[in-house]
Amino acid sequence: MRLASAIFLLFCGFYLLTMSGHTYSADEETMLAVTRSLIERGDVAVVAVVESPFVALLPGVDDRSYSPFGVLPSLLAIPFHLLGELIASSGARADYATRFAVMALNGLLTAATCAVLALWSLRLGVTKGWSVILALLYGLATFAWPYARTFFSEPLAGLLILIAAERAHTAWSYQRPIARWLALFVSGIAAGLLLVTRIAAGIVLPVFGVYVLWEAWCRSACVSNVSQSTPFAAISRRITQTLGLVAVWISGMIPGGLIFIWYNLARFGTPLASGYASEAYDFTTPLLIGLTGMLFSPGKSVFCFAPPILLAIPGGIALWRRGERAVVLLVIGLFCTHLGLYAMWGKWQGGGVWGPRYLLPVVAPLIVLGAGMFLRKARQPAATYRRVVLVVLTGLLGFAGNLGGVLLNFDTYVVYVPPAEQHCPIKPSPLIGHWCLLAERWQRYATAPPVCKLGAGMYPSEAPDGAALPRRTGQRGVVDCVTEDGGRLTFVIDDWRPVEAPTSALRLRLNGNDLGVLPEGQRRVYHLLIEPGQAQLEIVARTWNPMAIGFSDRNDPLGPLITRLRGVTARGVELAVVDTAIAPLPVNPLSRWAWNYDPPNQHLVDHWAWYLPRSELAGLPAQRLATFILSAGPGLMAVGLVLLVFALRK
Repeated sequence: MRLASAIFLLFCGFYLLTMSGHTYSADEETMLAVTRSLIERGDVAVVAVVESPFVALLPGVDDRSYSPFGVLPSLLAIPFHLLGELIASSGARADYATRFAVMALNGLLTAATCAVLALWSLRLGVTKGWSVILALLYGLATFAWPYARTFFSEPLAGLLILIAAERAHTAWSYQRPIARWLALFVSGIAAGLLLVTRIAAGIVLPVFGVYVLWEAWCRSACVSNVSQSTPFAAISRRITQTLGLVAVWISGMIPGGLIFIWYNLARFGTPLASGYASEAYDFTTPLLIGLTGMLFSPGKSVFCFAPPILLAIPGGIALWRRGERAVVLLVIGLFCTHLGLYAMWGKWQGGGVWGPRYLLPVVAPLIVLGAGMFLRKARQPAATYRRVVLVVLTGLLGFAGNLGGVLLNFDTYVVYVPPAEQHCPIKPSPLIGHWCLLAERWQRYATAPPVCKLGAGMYPSEAPDGAALPRRTGQRGVVDCVTEDGGRLTFVIDDWRPVEAPTSALRLRLNGNDLGVLPEGQRRVYHLLIEPGQAQLEIVARTWNPMAIGFSDRNDPLGPLITRLRGVTARGVELAVVDTAIAPLPVNPLSRWAWNYDPPNQHLVDHWAWYLPRSELAGLPAQRLATFILSAGPGLMAVGLVLLVFALRK
């Protein structure tokens, strides 16, 4: 257990440091809305305000709107949401802080999955060192890492499936009946909770049921064979013992079943209506197309996004030869049920997400099968080199590919590339496309002087050809220029606005020095001299909202329009104008949610440290939150490393 605790703490700290702090899909926002409903009103109804980023809401028994998604992630998020309220208690700040806190949940769940994976590998007979490596492969070299930064339900489903499988397998190694019953009961609890996490994950329940029934029958046979009794009595005792063990496992499913019934009654007034009845008509994809896409397409192949699962092939063969055939068949059953179910679904791609999202819950068991390559009794010096090479190769490929999914918001890639091309041709595969987009974006930020970079507070370009200008500012638009010998800036500001709009009180600041109030409502050319080195130009104005005054449907706080910007150094060299602009935070919830991934926003990296100073929480609360993360993350990792060293030496 010390080893599992060490791995858990190590990954908790790592995932805390690498989190993004925001959601990626309307699914997550809908589940978060359920969390907030439970806290604020004590019910599960979703209050959908105008332009909320919610999806698939269904009318319930009282004509209110309800989420079709499992309730367990929303329930587990409650403590995190309450912690977020300690940072900010109301308004836009509270909205950001509570969402930020909830986004830490899946990091803890994925860390727990890594710990259980290592524990199960140990029980299968690998050394402590190799069990740690298998956990590292899952946590760093598969798409479990990008999903640890989300609020999707797949990480929780993956943890529950792994716990159910590990406990069901380990139960038979206990000699004491009470220990065996407890393990089976815990396995049943984890299996039953799948129904209130992702109802589709319940496809694995028959697999678990058959496995428990088979193992119980076989173990009962061993007991019956040593007893002195008639054949009829022996068979009766065997059946009784088998059914008793299966009953223990089934009884563990009661808590999940009760939550399932309560949630359905609260939403639809009937215990069995889950909200997914209409999905039965969406299994329209030919099986071969779905299988090909989820297994071999560069944009969605599980082998591309989780290369270490290739270890399951030789590892599974080794476990089979060793006699662990039931475990091998269990893992194959878990994987094939998920694969077969989603391969026929009309949305087998999983939406605009990273990799084959629907297969994530069964990736960890496949990694466990890889333990067969490193069994203590099967070690052969001649094959050690090949095993190490395979582990390093799959690990590096998986880490490099999924690092791209961590550094860049995968929704940005989805918006860039047409949906039909996202999972077929090699060129637009996100594993490659993310690095291409990152290289392009980083190259802009790294443009050598002389240069002027459009920065914070700038809306997307309004040029039809995608040119950097013209574009509007918000309340404060920033242009950062760098020269070696100084120079002159020439720019045109169009401050026209409707008569119904408030006056702009337009001002310019250069390196923090206020240049005074400028003429309002006019289109004027300005010339500024800049000194050698860095120069920051700020365009400050009182904003106006076109929708608020009935001018148009645009719902943004707008400043003046910059139509032209040109700079020349003292030596006559023209300054490059580079787009590194990031729009002001939007007003409506849907646009605010999209702000994190909208391609015109040139976010340098998809990381909390980048977003936090630019969020509603900016200022002292942001500094305190950053201090906590930068203290807790390394602290957890340090404690985990110390425990890991002691565990490996023991």
